[in-house]
Amino acid sequence: MPKAAQDYLKEPYARILIPEEEGGYSAEILEFSGCFAEGETADEAMQALERAADAWIQAALDQGQEIPPPFRNQGYGGKIALRLPKSLHRQATEFAERDGTSLNQFLVSAIAARVGAEEFYNRLTMQVFEKLKEHLAATSRVTNNTTVDAAEKNILPAEAPKSNTARQKLRKKAQSA
Repeated sequence: MPKAAQDYLKEPYARILIPEEEGGYSAEILEFSGCFAEGETADEAMQALERAADAWIQAALDQGQEIPPPFRNQGYGGKIALRLPKSLHRQATEFAERDGTSLNQFLVSAIAARVGAEEFYNRLTMQVFEKLKEHLAATSRVTNNTTVDAAEKNILPAEAPKSNTARQKLRKKAQSA
């Protein structure tokens, strides 16, 4: 029996609470891309986050998506020393000012967006490859009275590529087949 949304929320997901400069609070669960809430008080923001997370998990389960596991917090204190070129530092500061946030919050948001996008891409790619494998297995083509399918031609990898270089190699391999 699959887990209910409330069962997932009992796990140690990374919840963050951010005081807003104009008043109020925002809160988010880092593992759930796009899952956030706001409130006038810290308590209201966290309660709204729990409701939003419940809806986020239910929507993901209804769509057949896997719920990401909690981040492993052991060994990660939440602070890093970051060195970057002066020009990038200036640009990031300008973006943060334009967005009305601190540089730290801008960088956290930028990193979270990138991590979330990569995780989403990897999940989506795996789903597409699985569907493609199923389709190719069901509809192999016959050429000169010989059955040839994608597995025999070694077109598809065992798992989805995890980098741009791997994706480029896969495209070249598929084009030459």
